[in-house]
Amino acid sequence: MTKMADLRTHMKLRYFRLVEALVATRSIRLAADRMGVTPAAISKACLELEGLLGARLFQRQAGILVPNPLCMRLITAGRRIDAELKTLMDDATRLDNSLHGNVRIGFQAPSLQDRIANALVDVQETHPGITLTMEYGTRPHLLAGLEENVFDLLFVDLADLRSRPRLKFRKLGQDQCVVATMEDIYSVPDVLNDWGLFSSQPWVIPVRGMAMRDRFDSVLAARGLDCPERRIEINSPIASERIISRSKGMTLVPVSMLQALGRSGRPGQEFRFLPEMQLEVGVVWARDTRLSAGAQYVRDFIADALSAKAPPA
Repeated sequence: MTKMADLRTHMKLRYFRLVEALVATRSIRLAADRMGVTPAAISKACLELEGLLGARLFQRQAGILVPNPLCMRLITAGRRIDAELKTLMDDATRLDNSLHGNVRIGFQAPSLQDRIANALVDVQETHPGITLTMEYGTRPHLLAGLEENVFDLLFVDLADLRSRPRLKFRKLGQDQCVVATMEDIYSVPDVLNDWGLFSSQPWVIPVRGMAMRDRFDSVLAARGLDCPERRIEINSPIASERIISRSKGMTLVPVSMLQALGRSGRPGQEFRFLPEMQLEVGVVWARDTRLSAGAQYVRDFIADALSAKAPPA
């Protein structure tokens, strides 16, 4: 290892974003796509950074970039600096006793979507200086973005989050799933018991990485059943009703969404539920990253609003 330069003088913030992108993608080309620059620019910046540190940051294995311990230490330092800069911005906003700035929210909780939308409008009307940025995506993508400080808050299914010590969450409710068409609603156990008939129908289902799809795949696999061959996979509820209607397809849907649409099944129909298909939803944030005053306000306002009307069990 050669002598390290004085990082306090020569280190640039963009180097930290560069390393985050390289570690996340393990590829110069994919990191360039993520950052909106050319692969040559990524390579040049990486060489500059390694020159400052006097050491390599990655090993190449089968064309994949593998970060070494120094690289991961740089990731930790970058996240701490990012958190401190957010704190500085937060402190600066307190000088005029107002809330402003950008609050970045990741979302993948269909059962909460209408109430979150209403709460976000209320936040913006109360504090017009807060800019709300909301991104819908798969749960793994959103959780990775929270780890990288891309998002301030997530509203997602809470499965397995207790095993991730860096993340903190507040449960806002729970929901159950049924199978529905445009004309009828079925209990998941009934569908599984007659899977040969139901699986031959067209299905409109979430892509892998969505909570309902992952749970449904696990339920099928545990029973030795295959996913329907005739299926359209979507990563957003936008236009899903039209797709289901045109395809005459079946779909997984939270009970609360059907209730919001005024659908309750046939007269006297009672639904049976599977514990494996129960969805726990809530708000998630990074435990070791101090949220801005605006992000704290948005988190608490929405969480309190949703907790007052928790989804049905």
